[in-house]
Amino acid sequence: MRHCIELDGHDHLIWLSRTADGYVLHFDGGDVAISLDNGLLRAGDSQGPVHIAGQGDRLFIHWNGAAHELLFKDAVLRHAAGAASGSEDTVRAPMPGAVVGVSSEAGQTVREGDILLVIESMKLETAIRASRDGVVEAVHVTLSQSFERDAPLVTLAPLGEEA
Repeated sequence: MRHCIELDGHDHLIWLSRTADGYVLHFDGGDVAISLDNGLLRAGDSQGPVHIAGQGDRLFIHWNGAAHELLFKDAVLRHAAGAASGSEDTVRAPMPGAVVGVSSEAGQTVREGDILLVIESMKLETAIRASRDGVVEAVHVTLSQSFERDAPLVTLAPLGEEA
């Protein structure tokens, strides 16, 4: 499974794969063999004790004399943010599914992180959140409606440009 993370202020897409000797961490800059055994982290040719503390979606990692902050990002929100930065400001479906909850309507002012819709895909419910402050210009789907990947779900307008 791929994960969207922010590490020390930079976004990355990462995933693990299993090998005969352990695991490989894949990321947008390459691949590195990794293992964790009794608090000792090995990553490529580097190894050392690692201390990890978590708070919500954040991990605070101290390894080899350096402190790092890792934030797990919601892949759907990241996808929505990318879609919302386009000229239409339309949040698109990250995967096929069905609408199981509608929390917004045209003309409604929303703040970044507000839930616009709840979708279900492969029996997993996912909240579709506003990627920025704005006004709902249009909700393109209705409760129980099925949709395909990349279907328009909600269009946002900048604040002050109500529908």
